[in-house]
Amino acid sequence: MGHEKLVKSAAMRLFHLGGLAGRVGLSMAGNTVAGLFRDEKARESIKADVYVKNALRIKETLGGLKGVPMKIGQMISLHEKLLPDEVTSILKTLQQQAPAVPFSDILEMIRAELGERFSRIREIDESAIAAASIGQVHRTVLDDGREIALKVQYPGIDDVIRADMKNLKGVLKLLFSMFSVMDMDLVWQELNDRLIEELDYEKEAASMKRAAVLFEDDSRIIVPEVIDELTTRHILAMELVRGISPEAVSGPAYTQGLKNAWAEAITSFVLKGLFEHRFLHADPNIANFSFCEDGRVIVYDFGCMKEISEELCGAYVRMLSAVLDHDYPNIPELLIGMGVHRGDGGPVSWEIVADFAAIFQEIVDPKRPYVFGSDRDFYTRIQRLAQKHLAESMTIVFPKDIIFIDRTFSGHFGNLCMLNACANWRSILLKYMDAAKEDM
Repeated sequence: MGHEKLVKSAAMRLFHLGGLAGRVGLSMAGNTVAGLFRDEKARESIKADVYVKNALRIKETLGGLKGVPMKIGQMISLHEKLLPDEVTSILKTLQQQAPAVPFSDILEMIRAELGERFSRIREIDESAIAAASIGQVHRTVLDDGREIALKVQYPGIDDVIRADMKNLKGVLKLLFSMFSVMDMDLVWQELNDRLIEELDYEKEAASMKRAAVLFEDDSRIIVPEVIDELTTRHILAMELVRGISPEAVSGPAYTQGLKNAWAEAITSFVLKGLFEHRFLHADPNIANFSFCEDGRVIVYDFGCMKEISEELCGAYVRMLSAVLDHDYPNIPELLIGMGVHRGDGGPVSWEIVADFAAIFQEIVDPKRPYVFGSDRDFYTRIQRLAQKHLAESMTIVFPKDIIFIDRTFSGHFGNLCMLNACANWRSILLKYMDAAKEDM
């Protein structure tokens, strides 16, 4: 794994991203103009080449800068099936390994944070087990012989992210405009709140301990134990629990029955978070999970958690109940109750609701289990519906509180496709919706 110095200067980071936005914008615009003079086959071939080049530019810049830009690159890549294949094949690597920061910088951070407690550490592996947007993980051996995982925040990343959030909104809005017409303001506000929370590893430790208690009766979910005495705002010490990597579980080495068990564990974990505990793990990046041969799933990262109000939980139950009951005419008013409506305050049209609900019905069909990833045209159909309703959808307003909830479910849709998961999804959904109704 290569080592890279973190770019900390706000001006230099703005230079990198501004230059990236300019290069990509000119490239896309140039290709559009040139396409007017090519036949269709040549146009598609050149367009694919342009997508690849721009995706590489985005990946290299966002991944190298870490922090906010890399996190946003990961968010883009979660919706890989809604983007050109040439783009997502490159962008989705941001979900996996980021270039590691030099070990000398990490060791200096650990010494400074722990002070006298550093004497508890017997050895630390120089090579990181994992490297992500704001920190990396090192296997560590304590003086009592225990192996632990030490998650260490990149030195200076705290200041970098706060500067990024202030300075880079306009630049990243331009990058997003290549792929989406949505209003970034609400997304940005919620993203800011969640990212600032992720900087506080003591808060993440508290979330891990809370989740461990909430899921202690679910043997399918493993939450590593927090080691409080070595945890600080910038270092999170936890039990080292190893599993099978996401890359490996999607291959042919494991039975479909085992993949289905993993998928049901993840689905129950998310549905419990929304409907039962109202404390949602809101980062569906598959790299946050690993898998055991007995069907259990290990959850590593609790930095992005979303508290769900009882009112919002109830709104989701009512809306989903209406969908399951084919009560489409009432859904636009239910959506208004959730804060989803047209810009003029009016309800979303019944036609949009009916079109998208019809696709959802295939997943929750009571007559047959649904296999994620089996319908190769699924995303094409979604894209066609989005195009059909584009004019109205561009006017729809969403409350910020549902942004990370919907991001969680759309991200896990892709994870279930990766596993080709098959189950009676309707019964699983109803189980947790019914539990939520009992608590209301």
